[in-house]
Amino acid sequence: MKKLLPLILKYGIAFGIAALFVWLSLKDIKRQDKHDIKEALLHARYLLLLPVFVLMFASHFFRALRWKQLIEPMGYKPPVFDLLCGVLLGYLANQFIPRAGEIARCTVVGRQQKIPVEKLIGTILVERVFDLLCLLLVSLAAFFLQYGYLKGYAGEILAKLGENLHKGGVAFWLVTSSSCIFLIFAITYIIKRTSNSSNSVVIRIFKGLIEGFNSIKKLQSKWVFIFYTIVIWACYILSTWMGCFALAETRHLGIVAGAALLVCGTLGIIVAPGGLGAYPYAIQKTLLLYNINENIAIASGWLLMLAQVAFVLIFGTLAYFAVKRRNRYYEKHRIGSA
Repeated sequence: MKKLLPLILKYGIAFGIAALFVWLSLKDIKRQDKHDIKEALLHARYLLLLPVFVLMFASHFFRALRWKQLIEPMGYKPPVFDLLCGVLLGYLANQFIPRAGEIARCTVVGRQQKIPVEKLIGTILVERVFDLLCLLLVSLAAFFLQYGYLKGYAGEILAKLGENLHKGGVAFWLVTSSSCIFLIFAITYIIKRTSNSSNSVVIRIFKGLIEGFNSIKKLQSKWVFIFYTIVIWACYILSTWMGCFALAETRHLGIVAGAALLVCGTLGIIVAPGGLGAYPYAIQKTLLLYNINENIAIASGWLLMLAQVAFVLIFGTLAYFAVKRRNRYYEKHRIGSA
C-alpha cells in the first residue's frame, strides 16, 4: 500500500492536469461553437495527414539511428529495427503512463539485446540533453522570426512569472535554496553509504548511467549524430506545418508558424501525459496569435492531437507485435546455440 499510494498520487496529478487543460480548452464552447468546430473537422482534408504520418515515422527512424550511435561505443550492436520498435513502444507507453516511455524502450531493447538497462537510460539522458538544446534553439528562432505575433504572448507569460515569484517573496527563495541543499546532502549521504560495497546495486546503476552518458564522447562520427538530430527536428517542424494544410483556414500559415506551433505544442506534451488536453490547448492559444478564428483554432489543435495519437496507437501496436515475434526468434536461436 505504501508503494501504491505514491503511484496513485503521481498519475492522479498528471491526469488531473490533463483534465484541467481539456476543460480550459472546451469550457467556453457554446452550441453554435460546437457546430462550427464539427463542420471544420468534417470538411478537413484528412488525406493531407498522410505526409504527417510519413514525417513522424521518419523522425522515429532517425531517432533509432541516432540511438544506435550512442549504444555502439559501449560494445553492443543492436539492429536498427529493434531500436525503432523500442522507440515506438516508448511513445505508446507515454500515452497511458506519464514518463514511462523511456523506461519501456530501454527495458524492451535491454531484454532483447542483453544490454544493461541502466546503460541504455544513460544514453537516453544524452538524447534528452540534445533535444532540450534543439527545443531551445527552435524556440529562439521562432520567437525572433515571428516576433510581431509572439511578443505579446511572451510578455504575458513573463509578467505572470514575475508576479508569481514576487508573491512568493522570501519564502519562495528559502524553500528553493533549502531543497537544493537537502538534495546535495542526500546524494552525498547515499554515495558514502554505498561506497564500501563495490557490488552495491546503487553503485552498479550509477556506473551504468555514467557509461551510457559518456558514450557521447566515443562516437565514431559526431557530425553524423548532429545530422540525425537536425533531421529529427526538421521532421517535427515539417509534420506540424503539414498538419495545418488539413484545414482551409490554417493552410496559409508558413513553416516558421509551424515551428512556433511545434514549440508550444511540445510544452503541452511535457505538462500532461501524452499532451492530453494541454497540447490542443497550446495549439489553440498559439493560433489565436495569428488571428485564426477561435473555433478553427480549437479544431486544429484537436486535429493535430488526434493525428499524433492515431499514429502512436497504430505504429506502437505494430511495434508491440513485432517485438513479441522478435523475442520468440531470439529465444529460439539462443536455445539452439546453447
